[in-house]
Amino acid sequence: MARPARINFDEGRIILSISRWTLAWAASLLLLSPTAVQAVPFTYDLEFQTSGQSIWDTGTAATLNEKAFLGAAWQDKTANLDLIAGEEEVNVINPLRVAYNAAFGACRGLGFSSSACINGQSARIPVPKLGSRPSVRSCGKFAVGCKIARAADVVKRAAYDVAFAACKKLGNSSSTCRNGQSGRLPVVALGTAPPQFLEVDTRTGVAVEGTSDGRVGVELGIAVGSGSVDATVSYEATLEIPDTSLLDKTNAINFNPNSILAGTNSLNTEFADLALTADAVFELSGSVSGEACVIAAGCKTGSTPFNIDETVPILSFNRDGEGEVLLLGQNPSVFGFPDEANGFPFSIDAGVTTTTLYLPQPDASGGLDTDSNTLKASGQDDLVDLSVDIDAVVSLAVTQGTTTDAFGFSVPIGNIGSVGYDIIDVNIGPSIDLKQDFELDPTLFVQLVFDNAVMIAGEVVSEIISAWDLLPEILFLEDVTTVTPIFFLDADLLNETLLDIDLDFVIDLLQINFDLLGLERQFGIGNVLNQSVELFQSPNLFENLFSLQGFDLQIGESFVVDFLVGSTAPLGISARSAENPIEDFKVASAVPEPGSLALFFIGLCGLYLIRRRKGAETFTRNVYAP
Repeated sequence: MARPARINFDEGRIILSISRWTLAWAASLLLLSPTAVQAVPFTYDLEFQTSGQSIWDTGTAATLNEKAFLGAAWQDKTANLDLIAGEEEVNVINPLRVAYNAAFGACRGLGFSSSACINGQSARIPVPKLGSRPSVRSCGKFAVGCKIARAADVVKRAAYDVAFAACKKLGNSSSTCRNGQSGRLPVVALGTAPPQFLEVDTRTGVAVEGTSDGRVGVELGIAVGSGSVDATVSYEATLEIPDTSLLDKTNAINFNPNSILAGTNSLNTEFADLALTADAVFELSGSVSGEACVIAAGCKTGSTPFNIDETVPILSFNRDGEGEVLLLGQNPSVFGFPDEANGFPFSIDAGVTTTTLYLPQPDASGGLDTDSNTLKASGQDDLVDLSVDIDAVVSLAVTQGTTTDAFGFSVPIGNIGSVGYDIIDVNIGPSIDLKQDFELDPTLFVQLVFDNAVMIAGEVVSEIISAWDLLPEILFLEDVTTVTPIFFLDADLLNETLLDIDLDFVIDLLQINFDLLGLERQFGIGNVLNQSVELFQSPNLFENLFSLQGFDLQIGESFVVDFLVGSTAPLGISARSAENPIEDFKVASAVPEPGSLALFFIGLCGLYLIRRRKGAETFTRNVYAP
């Protein structure tokens, strides 16, 4: 049952949501609406483009690139050998302090003061005390006794002066000579006591330490492309601009819009690529450091860094995108494998049957299909060919398994070549192709922006978003209103991937072959039948209907609805492109992109998976108005 149209109002804009199935019905109703006044038809030429979209689901083309590492990985790992004994700072008794204490004790034991022991003293001889200079008495002229005593005083003074002069001559001071001094021995100054303990580096020996980060093992990789969709959709969008000078603002206007696909319409796809890799990884970085120590002399250190980063390919398939298989970076045939192992196509010859496997690339191209009014594209490519040599089978039957060449022969001509013929050569067998069919179903939408408010369905709004063919009637509230159309697409893309199976039938008659001195020639009746009969197509291996995004906007020239002097049409029919901020589809059910990988292996095995998706995709449309 068709979903009815509905109108939602939101903050001064109106969004008309419709079911695609109601488009024709609603358009026919609009065509039945009576036209009150003459109108001038006008056509916009629109061209929408998108590129780089995924062939499997909504979104841009991307690549699944996953890697898994099997091996050992480490960080900040260390290994060390420490043969160093001792410590960097050890307190030991200072032998100088021991000697100092002994000398100081001896000095004090000799009776010297602490000051004399620390600061030292010079030697000194004893000086007897002379005392004061003797006096000489005075006598009278006739005092004989006094004069005798005075003579003794003179002698005593003279002796004193001689002793005093001798004392001074020895370097003594007058005070020393007069007062005398005691003698003393010399003392060597010991000075300030040295520290009691010394800090000594007692480390002795060697130490080696290694530090590293790295990983060593095998890294497995898979890369699956999402394919690519490029599309161009062109429309002719027409509308009728009425002569509003004959109307008043109480009349709602119907522009009678219509759209048809015209101009350039193309749909092209590129199939997804697959690559498998297995690489040996050897990554190692770090340093080795060493230290050597000798007691009291300290330690010396040194360090040497290293960095190894090597990746060696072990096995790869289609790394270059050409289907090539490499073993240790070389073709497998280098290591004795048959040449067929070097990549695709890969052939297996079993005598009377030959099987050939291909790496399919069913790129599709197409354009507008006028019957369905959609864009269609189709592409297919070889997947598996199986050929049975019928004449060889018959030969084995009639010769009871003796030979496969009952209908021909070949004989050598000495050492210079050979000559032979085949009476008949019949080959028959199925050919399996991977096929992709695409159908793009676009719908033209428009966002009308009014510089003055208008009324739609009883609501005052400044813009409306609607399918172009289903624009509702608009009641203009002002005498003059400028209308700017911004066109965009709502497009659904259907991807159907399946197997196409044909029967090939080839008959060659009377083929004469010779090889003389390296010159090869073949002549005869040759091919009389080369026909391919389509047998059937498999059910879809993959089927998905999804929203194709990435289309640009088309901003059309504005037109004016004027109730005073008459409306004016746009100045030009062309629209300018702009980035599309409006459409944002969210698909409710999605097919995971790695399904393409499953398709590839299903094809290689000659099998197919019957899987039909039932029910319609649902989607939600979010609208953003710039």
